[in-house]
Amino acid sequence: MSIFASYVTRTVPLPFDVPHTVTIQKLSGRHVALARDKAREARTVASVQLVKTMGGAAAVADVAGLDQSSAVAAELDRRRTDPAQLYDRPTVLAKGVTGWTYDEPLTPDRLADLDEQASEFLFHAILDLTLPNGDAEKKTGS
Repeated sequence: MSIFASYVTRTVPLPFDVPHTVTIQKLSGRHVALARDKAREARTVASVQLVKTMGGAAAVADVAGLDQSSAVAAELDRRRTDPAQLYDRPTVLAKGVTGWTYDEPLTPDRLADLDEQASEFLFHAILDLTLPNGDAEKKTGS
């Protein structure tokens, strides 16, 4: 393994589109931070919008007093601890996908056109390469 992220690459076969493959690379420290910051910003904007939609601070106080079912609590806990929740998918794909076996050239528009299955698969493959233990908090120092 190298200390230079661009030297750490992997060719990933696409099990849902045989015989195609995608070449990915490890994200640099700067790109990890960028993806984390963009995801944090998006969560903040979404949270503020949700509070506004619910009716502001009074609605938040009402919700805080409710008991959450164990299923809801488990889902919230999963979302908080899933490393993928900490990173912006478009940023990870833009910085981590370096080539593929398709005839179409690799462009930002082509990456944005990936279907959900391919986007999710490659997103996790890049995070697995970048953070091999799946421990995003420890790896990124958050």
